Amino acid sequence: MHTSTPWRRGLAAVAAVGLVTVMATPVSAAGATGSVSDPIVSGLIGPLGLAVTGQDTIYIAESFAGRVTRVLAGGRRTTLYQAEGNSPNGVESTGYRGRVVATVSVIPEDPSAPAEDTLLVEIRPNGSSRTLASLLDYEEANNPDAGQTYGFVGLPAGCLSRVPPELAPYPGIIESNPYKVATLNPFTFAVADAAGNSILRVTDGTVSTVAILPPIPQRITLGNFRQLGLPLCTVGRDYQSEPVPTDVEVGPDGYWYVTALPGGPELPGYGSVYRVDPNSGSVELVTRGLSGAVDLAVADDGTIYVAEIFGNKISQYADGTLSTVADVFSPGAVEIAPDGTIYATTGVFGPAGDVVIVTP
Repeated sequence: MHTSTPWRRGLAAVAAVGLVTVMATPVSAAGATGSVSDPIVSGLIGPLGLAVTGQDTIYIAESFAGRVTRVLAGGRRTTLYQAEGNSPNGVESTGYRGRVVATVSVIPEDPSAPAEDTLLVEIRPNGSSRTLASLLDYEEANNPDAGQTYGFVGLPAGCLSRVPPELAPYPGIIESNPYKVATLNPFTFAVADAAGNSILRVTDGTVSTVAILPPIPQRITLGNFRQLGLPLCTVGRDYQSEPVPTDVEVGPDGYWYVTALPGGPELPGYGSVYRVDPNSGSVELVTRGLSGAVDLAVADDGTIYVAEIFGNKISQYADGTLSTVADVFSPGAVEIAPDGTIYATTGVFGPAGDVVIVTP
């Protein structure tokens, strides 16, 4: 994702806007096949990340508050991690001595500037922490998507001269925003870098690239070209958007499953789920049709649950069909506990967020 224009920034820009956007009431649950519990944790600020352990301990990354919150089985709630100027996006249990990992962006005083650093951090049960890796350092040294091309590719020269210059073809740039993390073993982790457009592996502090997601083509139509400020000659053309990976989970088949939303213009329905072979790095599209796919969970039977932050719902993909499980306001994460219970965070862009249980 590029920081110079909202067309390239995708979720990062929208998240900042969400802090001042007032959307007071949830949407209705018409058409949903499942149900949602009353909140089991409330009063959260930007709950983008969620993890649930076999001991019924819940961890929430409250991104806008800059903290990771721990809620024990009895309901006792503590701030496990807080660092001034840091924004945790994802959190995951390591399965080792009560430790968790979090993806963290170090936010500069100027909110329009890129992150000063992006980190994978280990947090111990006593709240002490250490940095496992700098994802920004890796991005600066390698820029995994440098070979990709985004923007209006193949547009006739006459038409291209009439669109804003920042929408002309451009390569992947150096930028990092590690969004979510999955545990492969207590010392190895998969990271979805939303700004780097890459899926990474971190092993004992060493970072490597597993896969690069392909550009997401968004079709310019008669219904949206004026709204997007584009000339008529772009109608019927595809804008090759950055893929913006937002979560990575290991499926029961051993493949990695990844949610992605397109960088600007981020039209509804272009959110995607991909299947990644962690050995070869090959990427296969599983489904599109999502709006703001920011998190997913994969059940033992292969059913995929997706949090659609802009679609205001939790969806499921099973047997080739995409359907709505529950309509909830501004969900940020969905997770399946070891006992099969489905948890989700809601109200990311509201005055306060919750953790709820979703029953399909």
